[in-house]
Amino acid sequence: MKKLAVLLSGALLLTVFSVTPAPATAAVPASFTVDLANQYRPVTHVASGSLYGLAEEGRPADHLIAPTKPKMFTQMAPNGGQLPNGETTPIGDALKVAPIAERNGAQVTIRMPDIYPNFPYKWVGWDDWYKKVDSIVDARLKSGAKNIYGYELWNEPDGTWNTAAAGSFNEGWKKTYLRVKAKDKNTKIIGPSITNYNESWLRDFLTYARDNNVLPDIISWHELGAPEGEYLDGPAPQYISNHMKAYRALETELGIKHVPISINEYGVVSEQAVPGNMLRYIAEFERSDVDTANIAFWFRPGRLSNLITDTGAANGAWWMYKWYGDMSGQMAMTTPANPTALDLDGIASVDHTKQEADVVLGGGNGNRNVVVKGFQALPYFSGTAHVKVESTPWYGVDTAVSQPTNEFEGNFTIKNGQISVPVSNLKESSAYRLVITPGNQSSISRYEAENADVHGANVFNNVNASDSKYVGQIDNPDSYVQFKVNVPTAGNYRLNIGYANGTQAVSTQQLTVNNQANTTVQYPTTGGWLSEGNSNTAQTQISLQAGSNVLKLNKGTVGSAELDYIQLQPVGDFKVRVEAEDAKINDARVARSSFASNRQFVGNIDNSNSSVTFSVYAPKGGTYKMEVGYGNGTTGDSTQNISVNNQASTTITYPKTGGWIANIPNIGTRKIITVPVTLKQGENTIAFNKGTGYAELDYIEVK
Repeated sequence: MKKLAVLLSGALLLTVFSVTPAPATAAVPASFTVDLANQYRPVTHVASGSLYGLAEEGRPADHLIAPTKPKMFTQMAPNGGQLPNGETTPIGDALKVAPIAERNGAQVTIRMPDIYPNFPYKWVGWDDWYKKVDSIVDARLKSGAKNIYGYELWNEPDGTWNTAAAGSFNEGWKKTYLRVKAKDKNTKIIGPSITNYNESWLRDFLTYARDNNVLPDIISWHELGAPEGEYLDGPAPQYISNHMKAYRALETELGIKHVPISINEYGVVSEQAVPGNMLRYIAEFERSDVDTANIAFWFRPGRLSNLITDTGAANGAWWMYKWYGDMSGQMAMTTPANPTALDLDGIASVDHTKQEADVVLGGGNGNRNVVVKGFQALPYFSGTAHVKVESTPWYGVDTAVSQPTNEFEGNFTIKNGQISVPVSNLKESSAYRLVITPGNQSSISRYEAENADVHGANVFNNVNASDSKYVGQIDNPDSYVQFKVNVPTAGNYRLNIGYANGTQAVSTQQLTVNNQANTTVQYPTTGGWLSEGNSNTAQTQISLQAGSNVLKLNKGTVGSAELDYIQLQPVGDFKVRVEAEDAKINDARVARSSFASNRQFVGNIDNSNSSVTFSVYAPKGGTYKMEVGYGNGTTGDSTQNISVNNQASTTITYPKTGGWIANIPNIGTRKIITVPVTLKQGENTIAFNKGTGYAELDYIEVK
């Protein structure tokens, strides 16, 4: 679908950060489950293709295409005239890009009506159409291409077919089908490519096609949202499995053979390529009987449907599709956290040759549990599984991501054929990968509390805990949990502590690192204990020596807390990113856009009292660089007034960006500006207030 619209994204403790807990009344989020024993079909990367994903040689580069393992691209007809979304550079037609697709392992669909220069298509007449059909088929036969998936006879006939000028679509389908088959009996015919799953429409079409012997070889429709085709901002992938079951029942009802299903466009505008959101679709397609699926085209061609930035680099979505491309062997069944709503979902595979299981998930927020079961079907796992967890963010279409982030690695005991892996602070827009191999590798960064030196406390079993165990009753003056950790290099590390605090107030513990002076760790209430499925993470920054280190958590002076695990991550240069939608917002509103970091931004900062106030921690006082993601759709410069810690404000000027953050098509309407900001050690507030003109805010990053 190609439509234009506008949418209204000695070690000394340095500091301790608190993580806001879930309300005490909040229900424990459901787990996402993987069944490694239920291997239901070979890995074929069903949903790895895209519409207009290829433009020409080098756009995109092969090193960006191949790792995503594309199965099929849909491209315009040979010598087509489409210049979609204001494009001025000709884009590659199906036969021109077929060699690119072939060397990268993909097939190509020829979208026949895209021989027209306009969308929606402007019908000329049947003689004109027949000439176009003949030229397309002749060019395909002359090319000798061996990787043509099929001819797509028309696109979105429920909205683009001119019945008044051309007659009924069913009759037009028959005429075109017979014209193509008269010249080319072997290449498959795809259709009807309607904009959404419409059973009554399909029943009428298939009944006519059956009775006239013109049934498609591959059935196709789009999955563009809520619940039946709201392509702008209404994601609804949870309906897809119902559509698949209903369609197969329809084939049976009509007495026609089951044919491959091609979802030739998926994903709504506001979630275009966003990793966590796309995973919901991929999971539904993989679990259903789908042969191919293409990411929809909304913005610019030749970018694998926005997996690649405007400068030809990988963005956060590309890494998720690369993880998908890395999968091999057999697909393993997954169960979404909430099958009837937009929530955490994903895909999994098992490769017996590599002795590895891969899980890729996303679309959920907060602290979630990943339950992986079925290890009894994998004889090379003998009691312990090593799990490496990575993440890839969504910072916007045109923000490059050089590599995924390593979240943690740890060994998990296989009990009753399964493990439980808590993953903390998930963002809906991000994607996460678990690489699971036989256990006991030395490379770990997550240390389970039950494996530490536990004194004056007790170990408990519970499926809600990391590795299904935790330490509780750390209640006596001499109670402690002491961890021995190893790090490759000396330096600053981020320490995440998995805990539960079932009291009604903040609890504390005392932390010492290598027997140096202790400091207080604060644990906000979690509204319940680990036995009830309640947990959260506290974060602190520590300095460690290369090699072995000892971290000790003693009972604090206030309240009580249970310990699940600790987790280490190198800090590197200081950098903190805060999304505008997570700031304190006054007289403005949060909006969604796939151009925005985390898919959200703040707009309508339009009135004298409108403001967006960020909270930023600084490890020491001084001047920092502050990167601001913004949109300025006015015709000139706009300004906002910035005050730090309620001091006198300064003015920041935003050059025009050519549009607003949610504009369509993608013309780079979110830009970045960097300004100096002076902060004190500890917590700071940075308030943005309306100045002259108008500007939207996406995020700030202080470093």
